[in-house]
Formats: sequence, C-alpha cells, structure tokens
Amino acid sequence: MQRRLPAIAAAILLSLGLASCAGSSTPVASGDALNGIEVTGEYGAAPAVTIGEVSGLGDEMERRIEVEGDGEEMTLDSTVTANLTVYDVGTQAEQSPYGPLGQVLDLSDEGIPGYLSGLFDGVTSGSRVVALIPSALLLEGTANAGATDTPPALVVADVIEIPETRATGSEQTPTQELVTVTDAAEGAPQITIAEGAAAPDELVLDTRKLGTGAVVADGSTVVVQYTGVLFANGEKFDSSWDRGEPAQFSTTGVVDGFAQALVGQTVGSQVIAVIPPALGYGDQASDTIPAGSTLVFVVDILGTI
Repeated sequence: MQRRLPAIAAAILLSLGLASCAGSSTPVASGDALNGIEVTGEYGAAPAVTIGEVSGLGDEMERRIEVEGDGEEMTLDSTVTANLTVYDVGTQAEQSPYGPLGQVLDLSDEGIPGYLSGLFDGVTSGSRVVALIPSALLLEGTANAGATDTPPALVVADVIEIPETRATGSEQTPTQELVTVTDAAEGAPQITIAEGAAAPDELVLDTRKLGTGAVVADGSTVVVQYTGVLFANGEKFDSSWDRGEPAQFSTTGVVDGFAQALVGQTVGSQVIAVIPPALGYGDQASDTIPAGSTLVFVVDILGTI
C-alpha cells in the first residue's frame, strides 16, 4: 500500500515552506554545531529553546540526546511516535509548536526521508532528542535541491516506541450488554449494537482487553486505534483503522466521555465506551454526527506519555 509522507516529516518541511521525497537512512555526525543550542524543560512538556551561534554544521545531521529514556532502543525496524518542536535556525523562529502530530512513524518504511531514520535510530524510548538538520538534507530530492539560502532546521523531539498496532491485553468478561465487539483479521473491531437497546443516560465503560502497560494520566498524550459508531444505528462516523495508522492526541483534546474512557486505563487495553450526548457533542452536530447523538467508541490504547 502506498504511504503518504509521514506527518513528522511534513511538520519539519512544511513549516519551512519545503516539500520532500523519500531517501535512504541518513548518518548522524558528531560535531560542535549544537553547542550553540540550549534546551531546558522536562520530557513530555514543551521545551524552552535558546538558539545561539550555530557554526560548523556540514552536510550531515548533528544529534544530541538531551534526556535519555530508559525504554527500548529504536532500530530501523521500530515504530515510533514523537512530540516535537521545529525551529528555523536562520530566523530563530518557532515554526511548529510542541504537540502531538497524530502520526505513528514506521522507520522501516521506504517512503520516509532518510534524516528521520537518523533522528530516531539508536535512541531509547522516553528520550528527548535535539537535532540540527542541514539544508542539504532538507532539500534533497526536492525542486529546491542545491539552493544555498535555506537555513537548517532545529528539531526537539520527545520519543516513544509503539511496539504494537492493536491491543494485546487479556480478554475480559463483558460488563455490559449494549455493545458486542469482535476482532477482524486485520485488527479493526466489528461493532454490533444490541437490537432494541435504549441509549444510556450515563457513560458506560467496558474493558474488553486488559493491558499491563503504563496507566493513562489525565492530560497525557495517548496513541490509539479507534472506531466510532452511532448508537442509534451502528453507522461508523470515524476510524483510525480506515486511515491506516493510529492516532495521537491529548486526553484534554477530545470530548469528555472519550477522555473519561481513557484516563486510568492501561496501555495494551481495549475499551468500549458508550457516551451520552452530554459527554459527547450535546445538541450540536459535528460533521457526520447528528445533534443529540449517543456515541460508541472502541479504543485500543497503544502508548502514552
């Protein structure tokens, strides 16, 4: 299947007004250009960055591990996700603010630019990486290749590994009879609403698979696969499975019922949530969701930071 340019690559390039094509893995140089870059702040939160004099950067990327995580080491076969901030070194302006990018990156994908492999390869999960990407790499394979007036990009990335693309927890006994879920071969849930069932007035949660990973905290960022259907007729209105990749977002960036379904759950779990209008979109319509709708989500929790 043809894959589009990963959003991490797009964030780096589009923020600088560029476009890119695929490339081979890029080596990481050891140099002094990063000595002029100061980064402070905790992993998992927006960094404070001071860009001083940047000199001596060649045609290879320079990388520094600002905070070293204690997770698994990334390889070119790993799948990662990252919260990152992108700066234009020439103007010292923040081009792309820190935040979830809604993208999981498969480093083995031949369609990604090589400097992305170099950014993450050998880094442990839970790390903060600071990297200077020279213009020669940013422009490689683009219509602007060879231009000399493009400044380097500075990237600060908080990295986690996503070893699974679906919930792997142990099967649990159902605690509700409103919704039945079965697994399709590719992992996407098949959702059936009980015939004649009345929509609940309160949030209904059911952990179908119980994972043993980290606990999702209020305000944390999660990586999930999910499908949403209308309780009234079972019609699907959204699914990360249909887009071919998990989604990444903060628990503060979704409707209340969805957030409540995630907070306190463990990575590796699959959760069924039946969300009444008061905890969803209320009396307001949203895209293909009619006003006053009760929503059903089946969510596989893959990672959290």
